[in-house]
Amino acid sequence: MVTHDPRTEALTDDAPGSWEEVLGHLSEVSGTYWLTLPREDGTPHTRPLLAVWVAGRPYFACGDGTKKARLLAASPRVSLAVSTGLLDVVIEGRVERIRDEDRVKEVAGAYPVVYGWPPVAEGDLLTGPDGAPTAGPPPYAVYGIVPGTGYAFPTGDVGHGSTRWRFAPGPG
Repeated sequence: MVTHDPRTEALTDDAPGSWEEVLGHLSEVSGTYWLTLPREDGTPHTRPLLAVWVAGRPYFACGDGTKKARLLAASPRVSLAVSTGLLDVVIEGRVERIRDEDRVKEVAGAYPVVYGWPPVAEGDLLTGPDGAPTAGPPPYAVYGIVPGTGYAFPTGDVGHGSTRWRFAPGPG
Protein backbone atom coordinates (compact mmCIF):
# COMPACT_ATOMS: atom_id res chain seq x y z
CA MET A 1 0.00 0.00 0.00
CA VAL A 2 1.11 3.54 -0.62
CA THR A 3 0.13 6.65 1.18
CA HIS A 4 -2.96 8.39 -0.16
CA ASP A 5 -1.45 11.72 0.88
CA PRO A 6 1.56 12.09 -1.39
CA ARG A 7 3.58 15.29 -1.58
CA THR A 8 2.01 17.42 -4.33
CA GLU A 9 3.94 19.75 -6.64
CA ALA A 10 2.53 22.01 -9.36
CA LEU A 11 4.55 21.75 -12.58
CA THR A 12 3.07 24.97 -14.02
CA ASP A 13 1.72 28.24 -12.65
CA ASP A 14 -1.74 26.63 -12.43
CA ALA A 15 -2.98 25.06 -9.21
CA PRO A 16 -1.90 21.43 -8.71
CA GLY A 17 -4.32 18.55 -8.96
CA SER A 18 -5.59 16.35 -6.16
CA TRP A 19 -4.28 12.77 -6.08
CA GLU A 20 -7.67 11.52 -4.85
CA GLU A 21 -9.36 13.12 -7.87
CA VAL A 22 -6.85 11.61 -10.28
CA LEU A 23 -7.18 8.23 -8.56
CA GLY A 24 -10.92 8.44 -9.21
CA HIS A 25 -10.25 8.92 -12.95
CA LEU A 26 -7.74 6.05 -12.97
CA SER A 27 -10.05 3.58 -11.24
CA GLU A 28 -12.53 4.00 -14.11
CA VAL A 29 -10.12 3.82 -17.07
CA SER A 30 -10.87 0.94 -19.41
CA GLY A 31 -8.24 1.87 -21.95
CA THR A 32 -4.81 0.57 -22.76
CA TYR A 33 -1.95 1.23 -20.37
CA TRP A 34 1.67 1.29 -21.53
CA LEU A 35 4.30 -0.39 -19.35
CA THR A 36 7.96 0.48 -19.88
CA LEU A 37 10.75 -1.45 -18.22
CA PRO A 38 14.45 -1.87 -18.98
CA ARG A 39 15.79 -4.65 -21.18
CA GLU A 40 19.00 -6.40 -20.19
CA ASP A 41 21.03 -3.84 -22.17
CA GLY A 42 19.19 -0.90 -20.55
CA THR A 43 17.10 0.04 -23.59
CA PRO A 44 13.38 0.53 -22.95
CA HIS A 45 10.86 -2.26 -23.50
CA THR A 46 7.33 -0.78 -23.83
CA ARG A 47 4.23 -2.93 -24.17
CA PRO A 48 0.47 -2.43 -23.90
CA LEU A 49 -1.43 -4.02 -21.05
CA LEU A 50 -4.71 -3.86 -19.17
CA ALA A 51 -4.29 -2.55 -15.63
CA VAL A 52 -6.81 -2.17 -12.81
CA TRP A 53 -6.62 -0.05 -9.67
CA VAL A 54 -7.26 -1.73 -6.33
CA ALA A 55 -6.65 -0.04 -2.96
CA GLY A 56 -4.88 2.91 -4.59
CA ARG A 57 -2.39 0.88 -6.66
CA PRO A 58 -2.28 -0.32 -10.26
CA TYR A 59 -2.19 -4.08 -10.91
CA PHE A 60 -1.72 -6.12 -14.05
CA ALA A 61 -1.31 -9.75 -15.06
CA CYS A 62 1.10 -11.55 -17.35
CA GLY A 63 2.18 -15.09 -18.09
CA ASP A 64 5.42 -16.35 -16.57
CA GLY A 65 6.80 -17.23 -20.02
CA THR A 66 6.51 -13.71 -21.42
CA LYS A 67 9.39 -11.33 -22.06
CA LYS A 68 7.65 -8.89 -19.73
CA ALA A 69 7.77 -11.39 -16.83
CA ARG A 70 11.44 -12.18 -17.47
CA LEU A 71 12.36 -8.49 -17.52
CA LEU A 72 10.31 -7.81 -14.36
CA ALA A 73 12.21 -10.57 -12.56
CA ALA A 74 15.50 -8.91 -13.55
CA SER A 75 14.55 -5.31 -12.70
CA PRO A 76 11.47 -4.12 -10.82
CA ARG A 77 11.71 -0.46 -11.93
CA VAL A 78 8.87 0.50 -14.30
CA SER A 79 6.88 3.34 -15.77
CA LEU A 80 3.15 2.96 -16.46
CA ALA A 81 1.29 5.46 -18.68
CA VAL A 82 -2.35 5.90 -19.63
CA SER A 83 -4.73 8.54 -20.94
CA THR A 84 -8.02 8.92 -19.07
CA GLY A 85 -9.50 11.19 -21.71
CA LEU A 86 -9.03 14.21 -19.44
CA LEU A 87 -5.50 13.47 -18.21
CA ASP A 88 -2.35 11.78 -19.42
CA VAL A 89 -0.99 10.00 -16.34
CA VAL A 90 2.42 8.44 -15.72
CA ILE A 91 3.27 6.36 -12.66
CA GLU A 92 6.91 5.52 -11.96
CA GLY A 93 7.71 2.93 -9.35
CA ARG A 94 8.66 -0.64 -8.64
CA VAL A 95 6.79 -3.84 -9.36
CA GLU A 96 6.00 -6.51 -6.80
CA ARG A 97 4.69 -9.97 -7.61
CA ILE A 98 1.46 -10.40 -5.64
CA ARG A 99 1.20 -13.67 -3.77
CA ASP A 100 -1.51 -12.69 -1.29
CA GLU A 101 -4.53 -14.74 -2.40
CA ASP A 102 -7.05 -12.20 -1.07
CA ARG A 103 -5.45 -9.39 -3.08
CA VAL A 104 -5.35 -11.62 -6.19
CA LYS A 105 -9.12 -12.19 -5.73
CA GLU A 106 -9.66 -8.41 -5.50
CA VAL A 107 -7.67 -7.87 -8.70
CA ALA A 108 -9.60 -10.68 -10.43
CA GLY A 109 -12.85 -9.00 -9.36
CA ALA A 110 -11.79 -5.63 -10.80
CA TYR A 111 -11.03 -6.90 -14.32
CA PRO A 112 -14.62 -7.76 -15.38
CA VAL A 113 -15.90 -4.43 -14.02
CA VAL A 114 -13.33 -2.40 -15.96
CA TYR A 115 -12.67 -4.51 -19.08
CA GLY A 116 -15.30 -7.26 -19.21
CA TRP A 117 -12.56 -9.91 -18.91
CA PRO A 118 -13.51 -12.41 -16.17
CA PRO A 119 -10.35 -14.07 -14.84
CA VAL A 120 -10.59 -16.69 -12.11
CA ALA A 121 -8.35 -16.45 -9.05
CA GLU A 122 -6.68 -19.78 -8.29
CA GLY A 123 -4.30 -19.33 -5.39
CA ASP A 124 -1.93 -16.52 -6.34
CA LEU A 125 -2.59 -16.86 -10.09
CA LEU A 126 -5.31 -15.85 -12.53
CA THR A 127 -6.77 -18.34 -14.98
CA GLY A 128 -10.02 -18.65 -16.87
CA PRO A 129 -11.61 -19.80 -20.09
CA ASP A 130 -10.50 -16.70 -21.99
CA GLY A 131 -6.92 -15.58 -22.28
CA ALA A 132 -5.97 -12.08 -21.23
CA PRO A 133 -5.22 -9.71 -24.08
CA THR A 134 -1.54 -8.65 -24.03
CA ALA A 135 -0.66 -11.08 -21.21
CA GLY A 136 0.44 -14.26 -22.99
CA PRO A 137 -1.10 -17.66 -22.25
CA PRO A 138 -2.55 -18.49 -18.79
CA PRO A 139 -1.98 -18.93 -15.96
CA TYR A 140 -1.14 -15.33 -15.10
CA ALA A 141 0.95 -13.92 -12.30
CA VAL A 142 -0.41 -10.73 -10.75
CA TYR A 143 1.89 -7.73 -10.31
CA GLY A 144 1.32 -4.50 -8.41
CA ILE A 145 3.18 -1.25 -8.87
CA VAL A 146 4.28 0.61 -5.77
CA PRO A 147 4.24 4.21 -6.98
CA GLY A 148 7.28 6.37 -6.29
CA THR A 149 6.30 9.34 -8.45
CA GLY A 150 3.14 10.15 -10.38
CA TYR A 151 2.44 12.78 -13.01
CA ALA A 152 -0.80 14.09 -14.48
CA PHE A 153 -0.92 16.27 -17.59
CA PRO A 154 -4.38 17.70 -18.34
CA THR A 155 -5.74 17.14 -21.85
CA GLY A 156 -9.18 18.48 -20.94
CA ASP A 157 -10.77 20.87 -18.48
CA VAL A 158 -10.00 19.39 -15.06
CA GLY A 159 -9.50 22.62 -13.15
CA HIS A 160 -5.79 22.19 -12.47
CA GLY A 161 -2.45 22.21 -14.19
CA SER A 162 0.22 19.58 -14.65
CA THR A 163 1.08 17.98 -11.33
CA ARG A 164 3.70 15.69 -9.79
CA TRP A 165 3.13 13.53 -6.72
CA ARG A 166 5.88 11.95 -4.68
CA PHE A 167 4.77 8.94 -2.68
CA ALA A 168 6.21 7.75 0.59
CA PRO A 169 6.58 3.98 0.63
CA GLY A 170 4.33 2.14 3.00
CA PRO A 171 4.18 -1.40 4.31
CA GLY A 172 3.61 -4.16 1.76
